[in-house]
Amino acid sequence: MSRRSLAVHILYTGGTFGMVDHGAGMRPRSGIGAEIADVIAQFEDDEGMSVEFRYAELDRVIDSADADPGTACRIAERVRSDIGSARPDGVIVIHGTDTMAYSGARIAFELREFAVPVVLTGAQIPLGHAGSDARDNLRLALNSIAAEPVPGTYIAFGSALHPAVRASKRACDDYDGFATVRELTPPPTPPVLPIARPRADASRPVGLFTVFPGMHADLLDAALRHYRGGIVLECYGSGTLPQHGSATIEVVRQATLRGTPVLVITQCGSGAIDLARYLPGRALLDAGAISGGDMTREAALAKLAHLVDAGFAGRELRHWLSTNLLGELANPVAAPPNSIPIQDTYLTWSR
Repeated sequence: MSRRSLAVHILYTGGTFGMVDHGAGMRPRSGIGAEIADVIAQFEDDEGMSVEFRYAELDRVIDSADADPGTACRIAERVRSDIGSARPDGVIVIHGTDTMAYSGARIAFELREFAVPVVLTGAQIPLGHAGSDARDNLRLALNSIAAEPVPGTYIAFGSALHPAVRASKRACDDYDGFATVRELTPPPTPPVLPIARPRADASRPVGLFTVFPGMHADLLDAALRHYRGGIVLECYGSGTLPQHGSATIEVVRQATLRGTPVLVITQCGSGAIDLARYLPGRALLDAGAISGGDMTREAALAKLAHLVDAGFAGRELRHWLSTNLLGELANPVAAPPNSIPIQDTYLTWSR
């Protein structure tokens, strides 16, 4: 049953939601607190619900296309520090749509033990413009928190609430701009990571590389040398790629020997990586690549960055990348119980 009163914190980071156009294209603007208050007042009247809210903005609001590797971490830290001991019912982060799924996934890992739901929302058309979805999306975020979701990070957009670690942007001109592309599969028992040991070397960024017909091994090599923290390698199907003889595989092998992890995911909208199925996948596995299972590109990139930034490396990093932390990976399929002895089974089949 939904609450009749609600306490929320709202953090505005920029994006289309509050943009204006003075003739040179839309750009973000700050200072939309009064407009947010108007939306909430109308929501209270319509829903018969009292909303106590605290509004804040990032020091510099941005077009989310300008998000850098630290943007999501700064948002997560701001959420954590703003909450303090206030313990609201939820937090709403107003964010641009272009990188919302990337930021949402990273925030989910950064705040994985946070006891308050965090809901990202935004708009395809700015607040106050004809046909704007900004008000409806903010109302959806408020209603989602009122419905008392399980603590976690979500994207509220269009007509649905999506788990951030399973969501992707799927349309740039549709009110339902996001989709849950994989089923959320929380682990039966959330694993406890060892105490983080943040790295002192901040020059080990992570990146995303998509394979394509005609891809040259030198291009992948350049990416792996730049993104020394690791690469999410988005392959065909269950984990194949152009090998160019053995050149591409050798690039991967040398990278993993240098300590640069290569996390393999699929370009497909469903299914999971199975590196043991085809020869190219086997070669990747032998070269030290790590299976990303059925993770989305956004979740895979966020998880790799989160673990690398926390100081994990080598076998420990491989272990946690392959472990379902908060629903970003399908849980392993349990083997069916063997209730019939093998010998009896054989005799039954022999009759």
